[in-house]
Amino acid sequence: MLKKKFFGFVSGNWRKPRDPCGRVRQGHMVASEDFLTIQQLADSGERAWRLNPVETARRLGIEELGFKATDVFRFESYRLDYGSGLNRAQVKAQHGPCLFLIELYQPVRRGTTGIWAVESVTLVNE
Repeated sequence: MLKKKFFGFVSGNWRKPRDPCGRVRQGHMVASEDFLTIQQLADSGERAWRLNPVETARRLGIEELGFKATDVFRFESYRLDYGSGLNRAQVKAQHGPCLFLIELYQPVRRGTTGIWAVESVTLVNE
């Protein structure tokens, strides 16, 4: 019996290629963290990595957003949002062939002693 071929694969055995970007959570992140407690922990040295936007993007990205430990995270920019009064930072993350922009803000305190939180994740290239 002859089987029909579809794109070089025997029909019935063809699988849709996996989306290399699909496992990363994208969009606006809803804050479910207790920022005051996290700020106190960072002040005492327990979560000092939260004081660095790149480390915050890396750790939260791997633990909660679907990035891998082998992904590359790099600082992009920093600015003060005069409308909200919040410091904001942008970190780019290379996840396989996919480049993401991770936007962060300082929810408790501005400056080098303030913790960072992820606000949004956006796919930059398609």
